[in-house]
Amino acid sequence: GIVGINRDITGIKNAEKRLREARDAADSANRAKSTFLSRMSHEIRTPMNAILGFAQLMMRDPDVTAHQKEKLNTISRSGEHLLSLINDILEISKIEAGKVVVASASFDLHAMLNDLDMMFRIRTGAKGLKLLVEWPETLPRRIRSDEGKLRQSLINRMGNAVKFTDEGVIALWGCLDEARDGGCIVCIDVEDSGTGI
Repeated sequence: GIVGINRDITGIKNAEKRLREARDAADSANRAKSTFLSRMSHEIRTPMNAILGFAQLMMRDPDVTAHQKEKLNTISRSGEHLLSLINDILEISKIEAGKVVVASASFDLHAMLNDLDMMFRIRTGAKGLKLLVEWPETLPRRIRSDEGKLRQSLINRMGNAVKFTDEGVIALWGCLDEARDGGCIVCIDVEDSGTGI
């Protein structure tokens, strides 16, 4: 004899189809969101850099009063925080879009460290903190790396050090370690006397 069992799976197939369509719609919306965030982050970052630059120039003016410097410091602090958030959004949207690219090129490391010194000297001075930015003479002047990502990483770390340190010292140290293959490894440490992680 023959025994036959019939089972209607139309409902299961329809449910699977609806799930696939929902997943595809969610993926499409996520890609659109990432593209939008990436474009908007770029558009907002340009004027924000100009605002921060003018605030720093005005703070160096000898005719600026103490009250005006206090207001400019507020603009600078708020702008740095906003710029940090914008950069974080841009990086997240790039990661989601699968567009993170390491752009390795030769650049002047000493000039970058000097820029960071100038950028944070005003902020640390406003909080009464001591800032040390030091590196040995043996530290290579030119290195090959992604300058933008390295700079952003150091700005984020220095910004957090300033934010969470109320008294004492913030230090940015450059140092050199030997690599196994005879080359060298550049290490950059940010150290502070704040509350820590």
